[in-house]
Amino acid sequence: MSETDVIIVGGGHNGLVCAWYLARRGLKVTVLERRHIVGGAAVTEEFHPGFRNSTASYTVSLLNPRVIADMELARHGLRVVERRASNFLPLNDREYLLTGEGRTYDEVAKFSRKDADRLDGYAERLEVIAEVLRDLVLKAPPNMAEGGLLTALPELIKAGGVGRRMGRLNTTGRRDLLDLFTKSAGDWLDGWFESDPIKACYGFDSIVGNYASPYAAGSAYVLLHHVFGEVNGKKGAWGHAIGGMGAITQAMASACAEVGVVVRTDSGVREVLTEQGRATGVVTEAGLARLRDFLAEVPADRFKTPLKAGDVPRLFTTETFCKVVIRAQRAAQA
Repeated sequence: MSETDVIIVGGGHNGLVCAWYLARRGLKVTVLERRHIVGGAAVTEEFHPGFRNSTASYTVSLLNPRVIADMELARHGLRVVERRASNFLPLNDREYLLTGEGRTYDEVAKFSRKDADRLDGYAERLEVIAEVLRDLVLKAPPNMAEGGLLTALPELIKAGGVGRRMGRLNTTGRRDLLDLFTKSAGDWLDGWFESDPIKACYGFDSIVGNYASPYAAGSAYVLLHHVFGEVNGKKGAWGHAIGGMGAITQAMASACAEVGVVVRTDSGVREVLTEQGRATGVVTEAGLARLRDFLAEVPADRFKTPLKAGDVPRLFTTETFCKVVIRAQRAAQA
């Protein structure tokens, strides 16, 4: 395998996005994917002859509109339609709760008019905090710096910028921000609603993919997580990708190919080569790849490939993925 500027281990949506931004800046990028298909959790596969399904992730909202626009994913075949209903909660043989645009108020009012009247206030308070996340999501977070004041000063200035954004919140907004990041979803919802069906319906959102009780500390954040995305410019909406979630990553792969990214499937990485504490290449089943920079799409603590002690902090992982993409975005605009 020939030498390349950047190797990205893992061809999921994060890896593909990062590869595209780096390649657009002029770097030679190779993506190595263990499976026969790229996409990671965002894949559509045949589970029975003639039947295909999104086998992991199943709905879209948090795919950042900046990424969609920059990569021109619509031109590469991506089409997302808004979900007509949000959640369906069957209660017994006759009663149920079905939420979604234009129907949630009447549905909740079947169980509590008071709760129905509080829905708009609930949504407005979440939206205030969601707007903060939208402002910050493409900004690199400050680092914990070592080496004295001169090293730390740029990060302190960056932290000050985050603080100023938080400072624009009023007292209620600051309290909500603290509560949403520390409280349980159950406690948050108990403070808003009285009827069990609406609390159960929203509480379900707090445990999707979370594997925790809705009364687990910190689960209130997942309520916020469900409203700060968007679909086709509509904030807080969720949608379905036509063709399944794999349509997203196939569009990304197409965009990557257009800017010269080399994507190699069936290329599991056996070993990361290091020299003087720095990753210099990888060994796959097919051979050797040398590089100037290294990016692993999987978190360092879950990386199964042999590494020497002390090397992991030198690797790019998903913890620094946003910084890589942001730097590439800014450089491409320069």
